[in-house]
Amino acid sequence: MKNLVLFLALIALISCNSIKKKETKQVENQVAQADYKIEIIWESDTLLRTPESVLIDRERNILYVSNVNLNPWEKDGNGFISKLDMNGNIIELKWIEGLNGPKGMGISGNSLFIADIDALVEASIETGEIVGKIQLDGKPDLNDITVSDDGTVFVSGSASNIIYRLNNGVLEEYFKGGDERFNGLYWEKDRMLLITSGSSQFKEINHNSKEVKIIAENMGHGDAIAPVGDGGYLCTSWAGKIFYVSATGETTVLLDSESLAENAADLDYSIQNKILYVPTFFKNQVKAYKLIY
Repeated sequence: MKNLVLFLALIALISCNSIKKKETKQVENQVAQADYKIEIIWESDTLLRTPESVLIDRERNILYVSNVNLNPWEKDGNGFISKLDMNGNIIELKWIEGLNGPKGMGISGNSLFIADIDALVEASIETGEIVGKIQLDGKPDLNDITVSDDGTVFVSGSASNIIYRLNNGVLEEYFKGGDERFNGLYWEKDRMLLITSGSSQFKEINHNSKEVKIIAENMGHGDAIAPVGDGGYLCTSWAGKIFYVSATGETTVLLDSESLAENAADLDYSIQNKILYVPTFFKNQVKAYKLIY
């Protein structure tokens, strides 16, 4: 009888553990299958001129917007940087002027770094004055910028397919790829994330080994990368798509505005406020969307 009681208790324990595992698995599946969506919350004025990139200055609670002003790859001197408040109101339309085709931006210390076709431009955030410029030979088509935790600036070359690293005032090669048109960058402790507009891939590059792994494909004219905070990322296709890419590489389209000829260029995302800020390029606006779970 005693053995029977022990046997029945063991069966009950196994059954209970099985139920708990099943419930845990169900919760995991719910998280994995959870859907994001976005809802528009504001649109800026259309005084902007071909806005290509938005950067959140989290310390000053301001948005910087790069305006290529028509032709993005022409050295015409008409490009500029705007300052917007967090509600999309234009504080200063032409805060920094005298640029050509300004695109990605990054903050290191009290400087704003700007990718400007064949030059990395440094401007003082306090004064808005250009304080330095590092010129590259040839046609690199500098595009996006990311900054490491220690303040090191990295910039992508879309035509050269090189990621450059700023070291003691010199742009040196950090990584060189094939003919895939490098674009969006995002630095993490162990890897560099890269999205391409030619090969339409979202990939990682190990800092030490330089080993490349593909995270997701079919990313259109890959443009931007921004972490969501759950292990996944928001990415854009310049032609007019916004994607959510999970930590395991599953891709969901959150917005498709290609049929409206509305671009989705180099966005930025606030994890704290769950708001993404999207430059619409030829539509001359920045749009803000709430990310909803």
